[in-house]
Amino acid sequence: MLHVGHYKPYEIFMKKIIFTAVISSLLASAQAAAPSSFSAGLGVSTLGIGANVGYKINNSFKVRGVANYFKFNKSVKNDNVNYKGKLRLFTVGLLGDWHFLQNGFRLTGGLVYNGNKLDITGTANGSHTYNGTTYTAQQIGEAKGTIKFRPIAPYLGLGFDSGHECNSGLSFNADLGVLFQGSARGKINSISGTAANKAQAIEDVKNDAVKKINKNKLIKYYPVISLGVSYKF
Repeated sequence: MLHVGHYKPYEIFMKKIIFTAVISSLLASAQAAAPSSFSAGLGVSTLGIGANVGYKINNSFKVRGVANYFKFNKSVKNDNVNYKGKLRLFTVGLLGDWHFLQNGFRLTGGLVYNGNKLDITGTANGSHTYNGTTYTAQQIGEAKGTIKFRPIAPYLGLGFDSGHECNSGLSFNADLGVLFQGSARGKINSISGTAANKAQAIEDVKNDAVKKINKNKLIKYYPVISLGVSYKF
């Protein structure tokens, strides 16, 4: 049985590494940056509302520290089950931009701490089949679980920065990329029905939810579309 909790020490360790790398990079950039080398920006994307700071090494390469956050609640009904979901998008990453034509076009790659997660509460209105086994509403009651993803995810994208060749001032940017966050990983936190102490019931509910979510290929290869503005000092 897969438990997301087993990944917590690894997530915390890797999160510290990512944060340390981002902060160290930014501090070094701030100290060493000549005019027109240091930039800061804001934007919106499919990862949420974001902020970034960057350092232009030369006309071909730039490094950026990025952070994104967003929360969203949604209730849906599917197959006689009422679902309440709380989605939290949270990512922090260190990215490198390669301006392969030495102009605004860029190829971007890097690593992202992926704190995206979905908290789900499900209540069955009648008998329902979970992972091939049928349970009554009384057996399951209210089920609460959490869906998470790969804690450290690679990112690859293509974008454009209108201010790359400018010495200073405001610029606009756009990116299209993919966050390779992998398949969903699930954990059932509680079941309130008569099957609450049955390990197989908990496993069936978890596997059923994970399988349904992973049918969507966009979960594994999460599309990232972003628009933003930045200011170069």
